[in-house]
Amino acid sequence: MLKRLVNLPFAVAGKAARAYQAREDARTAAAFGRAEDPGMVANNTHVLPAVSTPRDAVQMRVAALGAGTVHWVDVRDEAERDEWIEGATHMPILTANVRVSELPPDETVVVYCDDGVRSTQVACFFRDRGMEDTWALEGGLAAWKAAGRPTRKRT
Repeated sequence: MLKRLVNLPFAVAGKAARAYQAREDARTAAAFGRAEDPGMVANNTHVLPAVSTPRDAVQMRVAALGAGTVHWVDVRDEAERDEWIEGATHMPILTANVRVSELPPDETVVVYCDDGVRSTQVACFFRDRGMEDTWALEGGLAAWKAAGRPTRKRT
């Protein structure tokens, strides 16, 4: 009897945690698709163009947003990270949900990856968590380099 009484709070907490996770999974699946469909990306308009005329379209867009500073976030894995935008915070996509609190709430956040797919997912995730001034770099680092923008290389 004592064993059942002691384990009761753990059983209740476990059931509540499973119910909460099921609600979060359903909400995430509605926005991003299911894990079985890794190509699914949320439909959003929170993307900054990396290539357009003039060449500094990203900086002009950020300035139009009224942001004083831009915080760049690189969501690629370490193995992919041979080049990056100067001053970017490295936050692999699998750690973004845990490290979202590290980002400054009063700055514009621009997320990028190699091609723009993962960064769009992370930008949507950040916006869903209340960071309304979060954007994805369209085309990712590849488009950034194609536009002639500077990068820093691993030495």
